[in-house]
Amino acid sequence: GSVAVASAEGEGACFAVWLPMRNSDRSATDPAALGATATTTLEPKERAALVVEDNQLEAELTRLLLEAEGFSVLHAASAEIALKMASSHELSLITLDLMLPGMNGWELLQRLSESENTLHVPIVIVTGVTEGDLGLARGAAAVLQKPMSRAQLKRTLAELGLDPRHLRTHTVLIVDDDPKAVEVIAAFLPTPTYAVVRAYGGREAITLAERLKPDLILLDLIMPEVGGLDVIEALQRDAQTAAIPILIVTAKQITEQDRSVLDRTPGMSIHLVEKSGFNSARFVAEVRRTLRLH
Repeated sequence: GSVAVASAEGEGACFAVWLPMRNSDRSATDPAALGATATTTLEPKERAALVVEDNQLEAELTRLLLEAEGFSVLHAASAEIALKMASSHELSLITLDLMLPGMNGWELLQRLSESENTLHVPIVIVTGVTEGDLGLARGAAAVLQKPMSRAQLKRTLAELGLDPRHLRTHTVLIVDDDPKAVEVIAAFLPTPTYAVVRAYGGREAITLAERLKPDLILLDLIMPEVGGLDVIEALQRDAQTAAIPILIVTAKQITEQDRSVLDRTPGMSIHLVEKSGFNSARFVAEVRRTLRLH
């Protein structure tokens, strides 16, 4: 179990104790005895989290914390079980211990980041060792130290847009003259988290941005007639569109002249993702990070 305390000077302290109840007569065919548990039968549209942890006490603590935040929780005690469960459930979050039997957490992180079923699901590493920068570089959405506290979890959920108070659909405008590129990017942005609007040229992008005021624009720079930099300049001139964050997704080599144009737009939040070596997990993480900043 676990113990937590909240205290305020002059008001006193409040202690909470969680004591998990277990049935000691588990049979060998019980899924929980095999390392896979589900606290509930998941209903459609229910927020579900998968806890990948081989230590039963740690898994129980994480389950209690996540349930307190409104999640239904699934548990896998190995990477192999986690892959099977992730392919058969619609998940909102995955927490991952790195020290797993068999396939380790790093390999599982890569497999989850490459799978169509889970590439859009934020993965939070929960570890007893310092792996922050490496975990983020490999596609994790966040890294938390054990023992995880409820305050840490609440802060992380808020940053990932998973706090119930901040759950909403984000409108994303994808701008590229290549229809195939538009569909590849759109595939990384699932409903209902994202509502995707498509523009196949710069002029159309400006019109849609002025009309819809999207939460984010994913913009290619190389387009005929009205290029990406022209779109940025047009949006900057309009006070109603100047604050829309832009994530540039391009194969173009960014020149000093390009940089000078971008530097002349101090009121706009502009980030860059290169198409060369495109990594889906990092791209989705960058989309989430850009949206969190606004």
